[in-house]
Amino acid sequence: MSSYVVSQEDVKNFLNLPSMNDQEGISFAYATDPDALAKLIPAPLKLVAPVVCGYVVHMGKPSFGGPYLEQTLFALVSYKDKMMGSYPLTLLLHGPGAEAGLVAGREGTGIPKKLADHIELRRNDNSASATVERHGKTLLSVDWEAGDVNDPSILQTFGSQFALNKESKMNSFFFTHDLVQDKQGANHFENVELVATQMKSLADRVEPGKLSIQLASTEDDPFGELPVLKPLGAMWYHFATSTMFNTLHLEQVDADKTAPYLITGRYDRSMMNPLATTYII
Repeated sequence: MSSYVVSQEDVKNFLNLPSMNDQEGISFAYATDPDALAKLIPAPLKLVAPVVCGYVVHMGKPSFGGPYLEQTLFALVSYKDKMMGSYPLTLLLHGPGAEAGLVAGREGTGIPKKLADHIELRRNDNSASATVERHGKTLLSVDWEAGDVNDPSILQTFGSQFALNKESKMNSFFFTHDLVQDKQGANHFENVELVATQMKSLADRVEPGKLSIQLASTEDDPFGELPVLKPLGAMWYHFATSTMFNTLHLEQVDADKTAPYLITGRYDRSMMNPLATTYII
């Protein structure tokens, strides 16, 4: 029988080695406005290239819940010129395990995650498509066609993460924080820390191809803020295993300067001015 008090064994197993195994879908990259992207990268991280990367995938066997679909957009960044990795701007989830995935990521590691209205991923022979919908709009539409990529230079970026049948490692940068309420009832971001999570993944299927992509925005999801200047390429891939095995605590950062970067990927604008929003149920 379940209980509101769990065993010590359950405590030890809670989010132990969170894994997104049997992960399959479309990874993609496109060139964007360098100034627009640089404005979205908080210090001390630095933009490496004016490229937006992302994926739309089906998480078939996550270790913390049911299967779900996930979409992300991220930049390639460096930390003190000695450590490189991804800085996700948004991750949207949909499906049976989406809530568990949101909690595991946002509360567990500070990952900017929200729930989508709908995510669809389809493959038919040598082509595939994906769409992401939220607040009545199709935010992202991606098409992959097997064969040559749009720009061969992107294969270097793909190659480091998608080495076939060889374990690869990747860093992702996030900001953890506390929300602390003052005596007037206002909440403030405090104890903001830059962390890097380390993933190890094993790709057993990798198929490069051509990318077609369209973006749109809502008030809560500004995908169109990063325009597509040039599609670079796409990849259909399958990770047999993908495990978050370590978190590096890098440094405390200025909470006031970093707070503007922490809201959009995690929360909607209704939380900033709830009295101005009317909901009909």
